[in-house]
Amino acid sequence: MPFKKENFLKKVSVGYLTGFLSFALIFVISVLGGGFKIQSIWTSNNLPILLLFFIGFLIQGTTEEIICRGYIQGRISQKMGIYWGIIISTIFFILAHIGNNGISLAGVGGLLIFSVLTSLLRFYTGDLWLCSTLHAAWNFAEGPIFGTAVSGNSGMGLVFKSTSIPNHPLLNGNQFGIEASLISILIQIMLIIVIIYLGQKHSRLSIFKKAA
Repeated sequence: MPFKKENFLKKVSVGYLTGFLSFALIFVISVLGGGFKIQSIWTSNNLPILLLFFIGFLIQGTTEEIICRGYIQGRISQKMGIYWGIIISTIFFILAHIGNNGISLAGVGGLLIFSVLTSLLRFYTGDLWLCSTLHAAWNFAEGPIFGTAVSGNSGMGLVFKSTSIPNHPLLNGNQFGIEASLISILIQIMLIIVIIYLGQKHSRLSIFKKAA
């Protein structure tokens, strides 16, 4: 599995901050637009569980990226080229979540965009540090921190409890969660554009060295 030692601390830091702050931005826009009603539920008793979630999502996010972007994308890209690598790993990623609660066409669209985003990070950096930590931070912010559904799985809130306001799917994604919202999809498209720009124009940056 491609976990390169060089610059890994920088990649881990950039990946985690990007994932967390991106989701925080999406959440704030949704709340300001009336997509969620939020309530603070934090107590010091929640700290041990929050730490367990932090570790758990690091394992979960990394595992999904190893399977989808590491093994599937890596092997298919070697045999058929990067485009097919991204397409087939994305299809597998969507199918792995297709049975989740509240899945919808918008939910599939959100999964597709997220998979393309992490696939491009894998391609342009040549390893899995950035995409794995972004994935982990996104889910950690989505569930335990802001209390929204993580791909249809709800009830994880430890800092905030967020209740979806009915009839606002473009803001909150309904039961599947905010990743099925139009806001999330648009911001992820913006991130994809930035990744492509940095990958193509600034490949000499330490975190953007294109895979061979």
